[in-house]
Amino acid sequence: MFDIDTVPDAHRARVASLIPDGRLADAYVHRTIDGFEDFDLFDDAIDERENILLAGPTGSSKTTVFRSYAAARGLPFVLVECNAAMDPGVIIGRTALSADSAVEFVYGDLSLIVMYGGVALFDEVNMAHPRITAAFHQLLAVTRRMSVPEAGVTLVAGREGLGETQPTLFGAAYNPRYQGTVRLNEALSNRFAVPLDWDYERGVEEALVDSSSLLDMAANMRALAEIRTPVSTNALMEFERHAARRGMALATRLFVNRFAPEERGPVSRAIEAHSATIASELQLT
Repeated sequence: MFDIDTVPDAHRARVASLIPDGRLADAYVHRTIDGFEDFDLFDDAIDERENILLAGPTGSSKTTVFRSYAAARGLPFVLVECNAAMDPGVIIGRTALSADSAVEFVYGDLSLIVMYGGVALFDEVNMAHPRITAAFHQLLAVTRRMSVPEAGVTLVAGREGLGETQPTLFGAAYNPRYQGTVRLNEALSNRFAVPLDWDYERGVEEALVDSSSLLDMAANMRALAEIRTPVSTNALMEFERHAARRGMALATRLFVNRFAPEERGPVSRAIEAHSATIASELQLT
């Protein structure tokens, strides 16, 4: 269990602010992977000091599972958004002037997780330049260390607070279908002992989406080669909310507009074929 009292006073409020609202965990729909519940696998990863890598399409709850796990376990959580414009100073920290004009080093949120424990997720890790991800190789290795030259320190995961080492989990997520991404190199991939495919799952979607016909339509669209835009779970949930509040016509228009112009014809035809049944299942007729 994470103990906020182990965090020194200087950082305690910031670390506490990183702990997600517990209601996120209450709303989360669990998955079972080969007989093991997802959160149990995350618990084991913490115990074994292993890292988790999720690969799947957008909107398949890759980020949600990490944030919800942190909420369920009362752990601080930080999302490191990977892209070509990543600024290590924002992520790790940088020197700044204090209120009394003294020069001090201000740690970034990731550094706080490394220092005191929690969950850190490198999101869309294949969008970061290898030069950037190489800086985290030592952190994701068994040594779990991160050098911060500007502060003149080397941090060891979960061991900067008072008392026992705090639970720390490092994870990464990516969409292998994104254009403009880079292939994960072998050195980085090898640091994730728990790589999991995290695709859309019918059982999860049935708990979140009321219309089975809408789910059938989504499954058919995902199988069409001419539709490359992901038909995400959250897009289906938004469709139902829009239909309930604004009617099927506007909900359909908003849904279709999520797709590239050349995809909108097949999407419109798919919705038209299921529209009456979807409206009936949502009790809109």
